[in-house]
Amino acid sequence: MKIPEVIIKHLLKNKIKTQADLATFKRKVGKKYRILCPSNVDLLEIYHKLVGKKRIEPLKNIEKLLRTRPIRSLSGIVNVSVLTKPYPCPGKCIYCPSQKGIPKSYLKGEPAVQRAILTNFNPYLQVQTRLKSLEKTGHPIDKIELRIIGGTWSYYPKQYQTWFVKRCFKAANEYEKNEK
Repeated sequence: MKIPEVIIKHLLKNKIKTQADLATFKRKVGKKYRILCPSNVDLLEIYHKLVGKKRIEPLKNIEKLLRTRPIRSLSGIVNVSVLTKPYPCPGKCIYCPSQKGIPKSYLKGEPAVQRAILTNFNPYLQVQTRLKSLEKTGHPIDKIELRIIGGTWSYYPKQYQTWFVKRCFKAANEYEKNEK
């Protein structure tokens, strides 16, 4: 049996219920097997693989325990922010940041901006990437709030607006078919 599988089986056997107990457990495991303290994302991925292979029984409380930043889906709805391509903004607001290649009022270091850059501002890929990331960190993705951000929406050409929104919805509706 491989170390990751042993870790998950110990986790289930010890019936860990709190974040504090989980942190203690991970430190002990790291020390015992002389490995870095396993991340919740790694443990969750191993757990899902073992459940998929029917090597262990699924337990909801384990998924909740390993979920990173649980506040993101506490209401049952996750936020998916999608950034439009850079487009000239007629505003001359002094407080509004402006960086080359980024829609006005956004900065390159923001997570949604980074996703947009990596996907070349493709709305379909941005939605798919975000859903995959949320799912990987243990969040339910059956209910999303889609936020379209970037620049001044009303100044984009109508054709771009329509295309952008359609691609976002298509990505959300096709996610299960493509990614699982």
